Amino acid sequence: MAPQSNIYTQTVPLGDALDKLLGALDTARAADGQNRLPQPVSCPTQAADGRVLSEFVIAAADVPPSPLAAAKGYALRAADTYTADSNNPALLQAGKNCFAVRPGEILPPGCDAVALPVHAAVDGKGGVSITAPMLPWLHVRRAGADMAAGETLFPRNHILRPADMGALLAAGITEVQVWDRLQLHLAAVADPAPTPEKNGLAVTAAADGIIPALAALAQDIDCHVQTAPCLPADAGVVRDFLQSALKAGAHALLLCATGDDALTAVRDLMEREGRIVAPDIGLLPGAPAMTAVYEGRPVFCLPCSPAGSLTAFDALVAPALLLMSRRPGLCYAKTLAGDADAAGKLTAELAASLPAHPGLDVFAPLALARVAEKTVAMPLRMGEGHKSAVRTQALAHITASGKGIALGSTVRARPLRPADSLYNTLFCAGGDDVALDLLADGLLRLPHAVHLVCAGADATDAVQALKNRHCHMAVLHMADDDKGGFNFAFVQQHWPEGKIALINLVIRQVGLVVPAGNPRGLKSVADIKNMKLRCVNRQAGSSTRMQFDALLRHAGMTPQDVPGYENEVESQLAVAAAVLTGKADCGPGVAAAARAVGLDFIPLAGERWDLAVPEAFREDPRVVSVESLLQKPEFKKRLEALGGYNTRLTGQKLELGVRLGA
Repeated sequence: MAPQSNIYTQTVPLGDALDKLLGALDTARAADGQNRLPQPVSCPTQAADGRVLSEFVIAAADVPPSPLAAAKGYALRAADTYTADSNNPALLQAGKNCFAVRPGEILPPGCDAVALPVHAAVDGKGGVSITAPMLPWLHVRRAGADMAAGETLFPRNHILRPADMGALLAAGITEVQVWDRLQLHLAAVADPAPTPEKNGLAVTAAADGIIPALAALAQDIDCHVQTAPCLPADAGVVRDFLQSALKAGAHALLLCATGDDALTAVRDLMEREGRIVAPDIGLLPGAPAMTAVYEGRPVFCLPCSPAGSLTAFDALVAPALLLMSRRPGLCYAKTLAGDADAAGKLTAELAASLPAHPGLDVFAPLALARVAEKTVAMPLRMGEGHKSAVRTQALAHITASGKGIALGSTVRARPLRPADSLYNTLFCAGGDDVALDLLADGLLRLPHAVHLVCAGADATDAVQALKNRHCHMAVLHMADDDKGGFNFAFVQQHWPEGKIALINLVIRQVGLVVPAGNPRGLKSVADIKNMKLRCVNRQAGSSTRMQFDALLRHAGMTPQDVPGYENEVESQLAVAAAVLTGKADCGPGVAAAARAVGLDFIPLAGERWDLAVPEAFREDPRVVSVESLLQKPEFKKRLEALGGYNTRLTGQKLELGVRLGA
């Protein structure tokens, strides 16, 4: 019978050793159905810094809980000022229907707007004259503007930071479910009675110094550590130590062997009662290092030398413990691999310019993502709410005497999150719509959560961001023709060489915003001409304007048939405001804007909102998550429940020629 090869002469590559160990642990769990990883526990939010969430977290209350003044002025009811102008001001009474407020103050009951002092004249007798119409929620932070009840705040396996704890407490969450800390038990195993030639005193001293050092490293990654006195090189004694550790709740075991006898004792025990996974791992320094599984727990056996043991812990033990703790392995480095300098700052390419403010030191908040081969920084709005703090992944410092930084330039920034956030953040350029907010919320609820960061941009700039590789996808809703074609011609015009897939997000209804109750009984754009109605219009180049022009052509009308066609405004809400204040009888817009201010909406057509994704990014796990979520029936139901949205194409990759009526 041919002798078996000695497994101890087989060197296992480091990456394979980790994979084999995790696979052996999975096999052990499947064999007896016991999950020996840390389990969920309740933790007071105030004590949750650095803990890992075991469930995604939903805001329990609106933040702010009540409408707040966003500027100094006079709180009032917007409807009392709709007809006001400088010649015919609205006359209000201080303390009755008009109240002086400062930024951050809660609005008095019934108030929904703040008039700035420039639009208010005080007569000294309690009268306040408002000289311009105020819109609902003008200069007001609405309840839930920062965080809304029911909104997903954090995904599962998110590592909580101090800013996150503040957001949780503000949202009414005083207790969270987190993964229990991983319990690591460690000890040195020493050779028998030392002899002078073995320099036993040096060996013992080394063990006494290495065990505390390894314990400190484990505590750095949030493990709870128990150490034991040095064990003799006897398999029975080692077994007693392991059994005692398991009874105390150990999730992992670490041994340091001071010599050949100690290593042999550990190997003998693992051969009889455990399973050796990698008997000799290819590490230098760090050899000999071994991994095994004992009663479903990982056992690491490292050499008892300073350089070898610390190197093996960093390269082998720490990644395994982090994965068992549901922490991303890269966060152990505490910096962004390959991009950080000695000061811990990283280099990233700006997806938008950063302005300077002479005389002020600016710490600009950034979102970070890995886009293809580079790290990209997306400047965020410098808001003051909890959500702004939570979304910030890095800070870029522009000194008081410094200059602004242009789009496409590199910036040095201090990271505030571990490296893994680069690879679960998804950048999207383009339009702004509640459907994107719903998409962001749904992505956070996935088992492997994705953070969607949207940067508003017009369609041309959005395609340019794709070309520059500053984002993973862009939102487009540009009509190609009058027959229901969208986005293909626009992409071909602005990036003819680009290989782009169009994935439908939703079909958004476009129509006419009209006063509540639709008192004129509008049914089509032809009624604008027939009833001689005053209209307000979106700016040239906007998708809504293009849709409106197409509707006019289909009805055989020209711009001259529409009174007020030349009166352009910059946003959907501005159209609704013009109708609300009586400056127009109708205007092209969307249902969401009309409903926001209590108006009615007459749907007339649809515009296709597509996600433009470079084919090279289609296999990126973040993009795969988006496409998978869009195809889920429950997500489509959430979209449809918003009103004004059609989901029959949602999640489909579209081909040239697909139209709204297809």
